[in-house]
Amino acid sequence: MRKRTSAIICATLIGCSLHAQNVREVRVGDNGNFGITYSLPQTAITVTVRATVTKTAVGVYAQYAEKYLGITDAATSNQEIWELQSLTLEGKSQPDPSRTFHIDFPEKGEMPQFYLSEKDGLLSINRTPEKNEPAAEPKEKAKAQPKLTLKATDMLNEEILKAGSKAKQAELTAREIFSIRESRSELLKGEADNLPQDGASYQIVLDNLNAQEQALLSLFIGTSTVTEVVKEISFIPTEDVKDRLFFRFSSYEGIVDNDDPLGEPYYLSVTVTNDNRMEAQPADAKKKSMGIAYNVPGKAHVCLTFEGETIAETDMYMGQFGHVEQLPASRFTDKKKPASAEFNPLTGSIKIYE
Repeated sequence: MRKRTSAIICATLIGCSLHAQNVREVRVGDNGNFGITYSLPQTAITVTVRATVTKTAVGVYAQYAEKYLGITDAATSNQEIWELQSLTLEGKSQPDPSRTFHIDFPEKGEMPQFYLSEKDGLLSINRTPEKNEPAAEPKEKAKAQPKLTLKATDMLNEEILKAGSKAKQAELTAREIFSIRESRSELLKGEADNLPQDGASYQIVLDNLNAQEQALLSLFIGTSTVTEVVKEISFIPTEDVKDRLFFRFSSYEGIVDNDDPLGEPYYLSVTVTNDNRMEAQPADAKKKSMGIAYNVPGKAHVCLTFEGETIAETDMYMGQFGHVEQLPASRFTDKKKPASAEFNPLTGSIKIYE
């Protein structure tokens, strides 16, 4: 029977955030270089998948769990179960090779200062780009005492180890579990011999009994570990997209290949709602520019669906659905009052400061 994946879905849109980028300052004219090369961005749709994988190793006495302990759901083989926890839909910028520009400045005159990303994306001119400061770290809370754990092999007494068969070992181990439970019951009822005299000592004894029981139980029900896995899946649309198979998720293998029928499919649709593209856009990379190029972005509606239901959607501006305009470079080299500008790192749009 197919297990339906359930998830907490959140749709977000990253705007002009620079906290994840390394900013590089370039002053024209340094080292005798009077030119600058930069790229405008295209917008990638990115889904961040957060999932947990629970790996269960079968217990050595699993086949006797029901007979001696009444446990009917003990794993009888090693298992790996994946569970989708959240999906985050967002836009992220990537350099657009078709919108890479080079501009030369005269050797005389005021030289502008550029700030570029690590991938040569233009962030600002004559102005330090704003950064989104990371959220303040929460005040450290008092750390809880780690849960006491014991190794099952350390709990096996001589009688169990010398038993002639696995069935007999399982039977004696089950008796030991019932003995631990009886001791704990007497402790909780206040009927145990040598009751602890204070609360701290009482808790230590109780924790030790619980740890002993869990260690021996693991021989029947197995041991489990839970690990979080995070993966990003990106796609750069260049036109409308209808129900594109974006990824598949399996309860037994996590994210699988798109042609794997064992994974449940998630589909992406993109509808351009404001197309600002122009036919006359040049296509060659690193073209000469007589001015400062920037994007006039377009806009698209992005929708992620699962089993015919919308689970995340958002409207986002995208550089590739817009066109390029240029400003005279002289606006940024005026000796008396040079202009400054910031560029949206996601779309390449510009904000001028005179």
